[in-house]
Amino acid sequence: MLEAYLKGRCDIATPCSRVDSVKETDEVYDFIVVGAGTAGSIVAGRLSEMKNYKVLLLEAGGPEPIGSRPPSFYRNFWSNKDIDWSFRTVPGKYCLDQGDKGCMWPRGKVLGGTSVLNGMMYHRGHAADYVTWGKDWSWEKNLPYFLKTEGNREIGTVVKDDYHSDSGPLPVQRFRYQPPFLHDLLRAIEEAGIPIVDDLVDPTTPEGFTITQMFTENGQRYTTARAFLKPRRERPNLHVKLHAHVFKVLIENNVARGVQYYDEKGQVQTVFAAKEVILSAGALNSPHILFHSGIGPRRMLEKHGISVVADLPVGQNLRNHVGITLYLTLTKTGNREVLDWSVLTEYLLKRDGPMSSTGITQLSGQLYSSLANKSLNQPDLQFFFNGFYAECSQTGRIGEPVGNCSVKGINMSVNAVALLPRSVGYIMLNSSDPLVPPLFYPEYFSHPDDMVMVKDGANHAHSIIKSDVSIEFIVPLNE
Repeated sequence: MLEAYLKGRCDIATPCSRVDSVKETDEVYDFIVVGAGTAGSIVAGRLSEMKNYKVLLLEAGGPEPIGSRPPSFYRNFWSNKDIDWSFRTVPGKYCLDQGDKGCMWPRGKVLGGTSVLNGMMYHRGHAADYVTWGKDWSWEKNLPYFLKTEGNREIGTVVKDDYHSDSGPLPVQRFRYQPPFLHDLLRAIEEAGIPIVDDLVDPTTPEGFTITQMFTENGQRYTTARAFLKPRRERPNLHVKLHAHVFKVLIENNVARGVQYYDEKGQVQTVFAAKEVILSAGALNSPHILFHSGIGPRRMLEKHGISVVADLPVGQNLRNHVGITLYLTLTKTGNREVLDWSVLTEYLLKRDGPMSSTGITQLSGQLYSSLANKSLNQPDLQFFFNGFYAECSQTGRIGEPVGNCSVKGINMSVNAVALLPRSVGYIMLNSSDPLVPPLFYPEYFSHPDDMVMVKDGANHAHSIIKSDVSIEFIVPLNE
């Protein structure tokens, strides 16, 4: 019923400004961009600014669902196989959150990619992060492109203009709605001796907690596809093909000549590139495509009968943030964020209220572990909170309690994550069939430093929970 209401609003529903998928692709384009996610949407949109270039953007998924627009629903689409690849890791000692199914790794299979599924936070890496990438990828050389992308709505009020821009297509600002409990948490953090800062993107204030700026405008999620493709959807030199699952790059004399993909009917299609094939299918799918193109570790490719084009360690430097989650029960919560007709009406009329934010997830922090080199201004721990979303009551009647609300209290969580993990995992082929997902081995905590970092993060989180302010509203943990 809610989706039916949203469909009727052209300022929310995507059909009113949909990026149409071409029925058939041409035989040759100048550029083929594989993956219309966070990066691919930007690349294709910008390449199409040059009118003499024909650009094809191929995406395995479909259009953004209407229900992804309200920020409070951001977790609703995880594991929805229509728009999430629903990847799971190989089970391991530290990856048993789903029993023998391994850890869940949500990744967007949709126009806009994971920018349709994520928590919408606007973060950048620290300046020191880019040093390891190479001299041509330094902070100084990346900053102009960050600024070109960003359309910050709060320069001069929340953030300074030294490291921000208001002229880019991606709107950035804090949510209008902030649950009152959010400010209780800020008081608890401050009482624990942790600084509260305005802007963690500013390299001069890398440590502390803040109410984070988000990719949002008018109470809605704003994806890279919406920012970079929809304004350009009428360009005749930009073609977007949805439900096009690319599985192979065609290589001739060590040059990428084109790609092959399965269309919506499961038929194999071939399209050629006069200039470049740009692979932007994400950290997990890009290696998989390269494997089936003959690029990867020789022994693995030969095992699956794939001709080797280049023997390279593709997929052998897999790193993912690992952390710990503390689940807490609240005793003093103020107003419960219940999704009823009054909340829906507030959102439809004003784009405000609980549906227009991600609850306490908009609070984030960065701190140093005992292993960090503080002289680099590179915190190695990040903190997230979860809870106080707009949750559905059973019928939507005003004043009705939430159906799944615990009698003993309301739950929330705090997550402490290692930003600079030392553990290195890998990706392996599972089959010569490109429709079979690869195997993901995260190798969490294979390096002992990661356990130290996460333990330090848990101690920081515990100091917040044990503050006098927190004791007012959090059920004590078992020590």
